[in-house]
Amino acid sequence: MKKKKKISKKQTIVNYLLSEINNGNFKVGDRIPSEIELCKKFDFGRQTVHSALSDIALMGIIKRIPGKGSFVSRHPVNRNIQKKKSFTEDMESIGMKPGSKLIEFRVIKAKEVPDVAKELKVDSSDSLYSLVRLRSGNNTPIALQYTYIPVKFIPKFDVTVLEKSLDAYAEDIGFIVTGFYTKLRAVEGTDFQINILETNSKAILNSISIRYIENKIPFQYTSSFYRSDLYEYTFSSYN
Repeated sequence: MKKKKKISKKQTIVNYLLSEINNGNFKVGDRIPSEIELCKKFDFGRQTVHSALSDIALMGIIKRIPGKGSFVSRHPVNRNIQKKKSFTEDMESIGMKPGSKLIEFRVIKAKEVPDVAKELKVDSSDSLYSLVRLRSGNNTPIALQYTYIPVKFIPKFDVTVLEKSLDAYAEDIGFIVTGFYTKLRAVEGTDFQINILETNSKAILNSISIRYIENKIPFQYTSSFYRSDLYEYTFSSYN
């Protein structure tokens, strides 16, 4: 059995506060516990607590006011399902530094993932790039992404780009996304997902996205598993 990854002290505090905000225990405008109160609650050092609060402030979720305390300014990352945005663009739009860590890169046969092959409209004998990446914002794990792209589109794949934006790479080599399809569902995270995302919650938001290029040709299939305490999707009938 794989050893469970130990969550750092700082991440423990970040997870606690995000969970409390996400569950509505701390609402927008509410003052959250002070550094001293959090030090006593967790028996952690002042520097650890200060660093955790600074990270959440950089996310824009809390606002720190000298002499008064820290106050909830908004809910964790909110994504409009109607707009085509990459993970990198999402993070940059709220002032967070996007990160990407390649967990696995393989070339597989489409028959190994029949559901994906059906969506990408490829034959079972066709080859697919299979990518697994951990995405983060300000070094906090946010999503685990499984991506599949038919090898026929990119015969020579530059693996080094997987530490950055895959969408930007696709555009750089001439593939312009003209449409997309997204499906959302709530799932119970596996031990591996919960461990690598460093979350205390088993509730995971799964987003399946298919990107299309000209003539409605499916180019990329991505199944993302987001921390539910850090990410939410919205839909509006207004532009």
